[in-house]
Amino acid sequence: RVRALSIACLAGASVLLAGCGEAADSGDDKGSAPAGGTSTKATPSPEPTTPPPGPEMKLPSNLKVTFEETPLEDADEAAALRDAQLYATSTVFGIAEQDPKSKAPRYYSVPGSQAEEYAQYRIGVYAQEGLTMVGERRHSRAEVRPADGKKDGYTVTFCSDESKVAGKHIGSGETFPS
Repeated sequence: RVRALSIACLAGASVLLAGCGEAADSGDDKGSAPAGGTSTKATPSPEPTTPPPGPEMKLPSNLKVTFEETPLEDADEAAALRDAQLYATSTVFGIAEQDPKSKAPRYYSVPGSQAEEYAQYRIGVYAQEGLTMVGERRHSRAEVRPADGKKDGYTVTFCSDESKVAGKHIGSGETFPS
């Protein structure tokens, strides 16, 4: 149940969330290093010492978004990764908030971009059906590289694992596998 999602340009970075096969499905987060050599230790959504700019995003206690640690030495690459993580978190936040026009995903995407449209669409589907998410959405194997054809942009990719996420009907409280 690892989902493949494609999201285009956000403020200087584009993001690709992808299903990443067996390693992501295995649920093995015990610190073993994948072929790329990065640690698979999952960490909560970015919580820097200074809050990020933008709307506050406080997820309900029954919903978490986590990201594998990805140490980057380049400050611009680290900023692109942080923005991509905040965008991914903002989409889940919008679903929990039940607001397709949520300020958070709009803040972390370029107005009129595919990223903004995707967030509004996904949040809207959940809101229209009276659904939300519970559980943990995990992201791993982040990569940051210069965007093709963009002078100052980056492409950020991660694997997105929703195998520990369930849907929840807001009216009845009933949960079901995603």
